Amino acid sequence: MIGETLAHYEITSQLGVGGMGEVYLARDTKLGRDVAIKVLPKPVSGDPERLARFDREARTLATLQHANIASIYGFESAGDVRFLVMELVDGEDLSDRLQSGAIPIDEAIDLAVQLAEGMAAAHTVGIIHRDLKPANLKITPEGKLKILDFGLARAYADDQASDLDLENSPTITAAMTQAGVILGTAAYMSPEQARGKRVDHRSDIWSFGVVLLEMLTGSRVFEGETVSDTLAGVLRAELPWDQLPKHTPPTLRRLLSRCLERDPSRRLQAIAEARIALEDLKAGRSDESDVHTPTPSRSSFGRERLVWIVVVAGMIAGLAAMTLLRSGTREQLLTLSTLLPPDGWDFAPASPFAVSPDGRRVAFVAIARPDNEEAASGTTSLWVRALDEAEPRHLSSEGGEQYPFWSPDGRWLGFFADDKLNKIDARGGPIISLCATSDGRGGTWNEAGTIVFQRAWSEGLMKIAAGGGEPEALTTLNKDRFDVAHRWPQFLPDGRHFLFYLVSTTNTVASEYSGIYIGTLDSDETRLLLKSESRALHAQGHLLYRVGSTLMARPFDANALEFKGDPIPVATDIPGGAISWGGAHFGVSEAGVLVHLRGAGATSSLLRWRDRDGNDLRTLGDAAGYWEPSLSNDGTRVAFSLGDAAGDIWIHDLERDVRTRFTFHPADDRTPLWSPDDSKLAFCTSRESAGEIFVRPTSGRGDAELLFTSDSRTSLSDWSNDGRFVLFDYLTLGDDAWDVWILDMETSEAKPLLSGRFNQIDGSLSADGKWIAFSSEESGAFEVYVQAFPEPQGRWMVSSGGGTQPAWGMDGRELYYLSAGSIVSIAVDAGENFSFGAPEVLFSVNLKASQSVGYRVTDDGQRFLTN
Repeated sequence: MIGETLAHYEITSQLGVGGMGEVYLARDTKLGRDVAIKVLPKPVSGDPERLARFDREARTLATLQHANIASIYGFESAGDVRFLVMELVDGEDLSDRLQSGAIPIDEAIDLAVQLAEGMAAAHTVGIIHRDLKPANLKITPEGKLKILDFGLARAYADDQASDLDLENSPTITAAMTQAGVILGTAAYMSPEQARGKRVDHRSDIWSFGVVLLEMLTGSRVFEGETVSDTLAGVLRAELPWDQLPKHTPPTLRRLLSRCLERDPSRRLQAIAEARIALEDLKAGRSDESDVHTPTPSRSSFGRERLVWIVVVAGMIAGLAAMTLLRSGTREQLLTLSTLLPPDGWDFAPASPFAVSPDGRRVAFVAIARPDNEEAASGTTSLWVRALDEAEPRHLSSEGGEQYPFWSPDGRWLGFFADDKLNKIDARGGPIISLCATSDGRGGTWNEAGTIVFQRAWSEGLMKIAAGGGEPEALTTLNKDRFDVAHRWPQFLPDGRHFLFYLVSTTNTVASEYSGIYIGTLDSDETRLLLKSESRALHAQGHLLYRVGSTLMARPFDANALEFKGDPIPVATDIPGGAISWGGAHFGVSEAGVLVHLRGAGATSSLLRWRDRDGNDLRTLGDAAGYWEPSLSNDGTRVAFSLGDAAGDIWIHDLERDVRTRFTFHPADDRTPLWSPDDSKLAFCTSRESAGEIFVRPTSGRGDAELLFTSDSRTSLSDWSNDGRFVLFDYLTLGDDAWDVWILDMETSEAKPLLSGRFNQIDGSLSADGKWIAFSSEESGAFEVYVQAFPEPQGRWMVSSGGGTQPAWGMDGRELYYLSAGSIVSIAVDAGENFSFGAPEVLFSVNLKASQSVGYRVTDDGQRFLTN
């Protein structure tokens, strides 16, 4: 097929061949990049049922985007040829690397960490590899490990095939014989897979252990003359522990032994635990502790233990793991169960779970999905789930329910809704309002009937009687400490001292004072306990708090009010960004029940196409937290920031319905903006300073180029059609007001364009570059204005009743903006003398809160992409 063209892919050379198809190097002529093409064999492409299954699997796998997993770009056809389009990964297979012998321990640990990270990302969304082996692992020249063919082993099998499908290994290289492929696959199968039983994620953990052991020893773990001999070794052979290097760290030996338990129930239960152990080794932390797993004997919580419940965010809820341990008993039971959100609802990403004091019930806030037949999409409601019952109880749909907390006797639930602090009987009943609030965060209730809560976003803590009344100030913001807010309070067992999270910022960046503090009802004095990125909760002599995505537990003396030991990890993949500063999506009770959301915890934020009447045309993406969409000028792609905190820029191809990752950096990349010819993307970030603007080719080739840097926040809004000017919002320090700035791409000069003591944002240039529309607060509320560009001649307020995020129609005869939850159109004459008509409401929208970009409109003004 070399020299032929499949669709728009020009095939240039062959990369591999085998029983599961032929692999070619090809050039994507549309996007100008090299890809790998895998042409499916006729037995697969000629079978409609298997082809449909493969199509389903490929679509699922195409959504799996991770730095350590080779991406699937598409599953396409040209004539009667069906083929996969995959990321082309440069470098050598791990199998080739092992031909040179054992890999040094430090290098092996680094590769194993990357392998575990990629596997954990897939396992979190329910995707299992089933064919993990050195030939499926590529090492790039930069040392980056990439997993190939993730999840495709199952795609090649038919619906009746067992997981022992030796003939259908998807990874074939030109260097392998067919017999070698079979032996290679068999040598990395888990015992349960070798027996022909159904497998789960623990089978991948076995294969991970075999690969890691081979990296350290430089030799095959299981090898025989025939497939049967190899499988017999998998099932019964002694493992070659004596071949490990003598200086192998004890923790690494223990990790290998846990991964290579033949009984899946005794095997390491989560690959993320292996990643934590390996990262500790890589960082040089103590090797005295063992690999942390949910196994009770590994816990250091003393006699009373935690019940551990895990919930996965999104429309699909996931595993719940519970460790039930009773004081003085030797039996320690680990059970697995599932906790689902109600039908038609998702767990709300911004509101943590609350566990009742007796540990028997969980209160949570749910948000209605678009397919909910009883509530409008985006509506929130309060629910209670008894852990011994199958269905949750619906308590309230007052509007904007958030942040539930329990009374000490478990009878009442406090919560925020409709700008009020409320309470409700946990069994159901009328809502009782206690006082007015404004975007507060969290509350706590003691046995004396005092509630401590945050009343407003940028305020100290208040206290109020549980029966209602006038709230009293309890803590005071300290300006010398740059306090912004005190939030997320929790009473300690004495009912007088309480924990809370202090938000402190300088130049919009969290300062050194942010962390977990302790206060008391007796005075307004507060004391720092721990610098932290999340709130803390107390349970059974420990404080639990989030570090990155890991939930830590640290021994704490609630009488002396001081820590008594070092922290240990108890769970991973704990989201926090969706809840805002200090947030962490977990709840715990003194009875020893811990509940946490698992997974990146991204906000459910979908992009939806609508016509001018507001009719739904198409939904784009999933519940992964799509932010700040930017529509390419040719209308074929959408760039967006994915995730709530420390997000990256992604690009969604509208024609192929596939998304690909564009930036790979721990910093928060945001507000992408296409160049007029769509060849580049500019974006804001905070890699070295608070406000930076970079630009990078959309082909993915070439590094990002720094255009602007500042100590303050920035947000991109528009790029002129002639390519010369980039508009962005800039937070002016001192004035604490947003201004519109302009960056000249020819001279690299950036300067204020619209500034003053009022907020001015959302600069948008007309197609001919003669006019600029923007939002300003100069009238006391945001309205949309238009003035001449580049010289500021004339100024017209074109909106009435509020307006933000203006956007021009391509012909210059129409201007759009947001107002009071609706998209509004206004006819304009942007000729020599500007004039405009009356605003016309097109349709209402339920936009994601706090969006700096809530919608985009096509050039013809007929379709709108709403967030």
